[in-house]
Amino acid sequence: MEKDVVDYDFQSQFLEERKEKIERGLKMKVFSEETFLRNKPTWEQDLFKEINNFLLTGIKQGVKVNFLETYNRYSYSNLMFCKMKSTMEALKIYLKLRYSEIENPANWVRDYEPISRQVWVEITIREQDLIKEAILLDNIYELSKKAFNRVMKKPELSKISLKKPEILPDFITPTKQEFKIEVSTDGFCQLSLRVHKSQLQKILGKLIE
Repeated sequence: MEKDVVDYDFQSQFLEERKEKIERGLKMKVFSEETFLRNKPTWEQDLFKEINNFLLTGIKQGVKVNFLETYNRYSYSNLMFCKMKSTMEALKIYLKLRYSEIENPANWVRDYEPISRQVWVEITIREQDLIKEAILLDNIYELSKKAFNRVMKKPELSKISLKKPEILPDFITPTKQEFKIEVSTDGFCQLSLRVHKSQLQKILGKLIE
């Protein structure tokens, strides 16, 4: 009696099942205000709602918020001027401002540019900072408006990175390098070069290529 031979493609089946799991996972990963505030203390939820409401309605009509996995993005015409993160201990607000532009910054404001390599200040609010909540909120609103106006005037600040280009000292710049090639009558070439030792590996790599 002949047996039926089934050609079963285990690899295709595995890939198909993996695709279905990914699609199910993507459908489940919907981020919102609810997920952002989940399990957070009441004081932090209330503070977020106050600031979120101001950012959306108190600066300019048309500001939008996108809830992402690790932070919230606030933008106008797709130009981001603010983002927020939340932990169990603090609400963190990031604004597109230079720290040096803030007059008498409070102790809950710090320069975030050295860390992010972009123009940002970080505002960290903990529960004990709410002793003077009205003053705190006024300061945050003022800085938020300033960040918004700054990005609207210079849209490139919304995306530009401040990573500085590498500047080589004068003694290792290309103008100080020398290359000489001598071709002998027997067909062989003799190469001599004069470069700074810090650039030798890079130059040799290019020659080998």
